[in-house]
Amino acid sequence: MTSRLLVDKIEGKSTASTVQMPSGTSLQVVQTNSNSQSLSTTTSTSFTEIDTDFRASITPKFANIKILFFCKLGIGGGNNGNHDTQVYCRLFDVTASAVVGDAHATYGHGGFRSYDYGGSGHYAQLGTSFDVMIDSWGTTAKTFTFQVKKNAGDEVRVQDESKATSITIMEIAQ
Repeated sequence: MTSRLLVDKIEGKSTASTVQMPSGTSLQVVQTNSNSQSLSTTTSTSFTEIDTDFRASITPKFANIKILFFCKLGIGGGNNGNHDTQVYCRLFDVTASAVVGDAHATYGHGGFRSYDYGGSGHYAQLGTSFDVMIDSWGTTAKTFTFQVKKNAGDEVRVQDESKATSITIMEIAQ
């Protein structure tokens, strides 16, 4: 015998936060996405926010959940007349002024290095992506962004040559 339950809306008896969802259920998804060619650059050798347009915010509905970030950043770097270019990025919690997850102190969550053996200068542009999962911090709103830096080369370029940039944040029931 098969049972079926059809409803239009599920509500908690006293409040919506009392409804228990199965572990692994996606409770909400928020995203910021930029597909423009609006170029942002920096020459910073310390991690810095490159553009406030890349910020994404979420207010978790439950305290005992996981937060999963899917991050994609169109990043580039160049070096005019020299050999080495190194650019790196990381996900940053603007609200708590802290790096998200276990990013490497120097290399962040990712990036690239490009080396020109001819020494005449070069430029490289690519899309880098990474995922980070963390435990919930409760039900307070938080805002996240990308930070970038150069270790070698002239500058870091973001959103050059139509490389899409996005942060997707997913709240997952536990």
